[in-house]
Amino acid sequence: MKMDLNISYNIFELSQLSAADQTLVKSAEAGLAHVHAPYSNFSVGSAVRDASGKVTAGSNQENAAYPSGLCAERVAIFAAKSQSKVDLEAIVVLAKNEKGESADAFSCGNCRQVMMEYASIQEAPIKIIMQRKEGDFVVLDDVRFLLPFSFASNSLK
Repeated sequence: MKMDLNISYNIFELSQLSAADQTLVKSAEAGLAHVHAPYSNFSVGSAVRDASGKVTAGSNQENAAYPSGLCAERVAIFAAKSQSKVDLEAIVVLAKNEKGESADAFSCGNCRQVMMEYASIQEAPIKIIMQRKEGDFVVLDDVRFLLPFSFASNSLK
């Protein structure tokens, strides 16, 4: 039996995003100032907004003892969730290559799993906004679309 899997997403310019999402992008941009990426020279900034409107930024943090580093998305999510139990509402991911140019900022599988788990636990979608190298943004209404066959533990609920 053949099955099809489709996802729906939008591509927006920064000016087409809501004011709240534009603010989230600016917070992720600020996170780029705190990147520690001496090995890859690939800088990633992220920011999450919770349902109360609080924004928490993060950046990728590499370490010589790979894989001890952490992606920007998980830095932002873990920081936000370590400070509050409020549901997450949206996440932005931005990237710059070694030349400082915009790069595709599509989350890795580990980050997708973390985002999916929080969305599943809170039983509410988390919007994801990922910058493309062209400077515009891929927007999905729910991070769970990024990982349709995700790992799930029956002990989560």
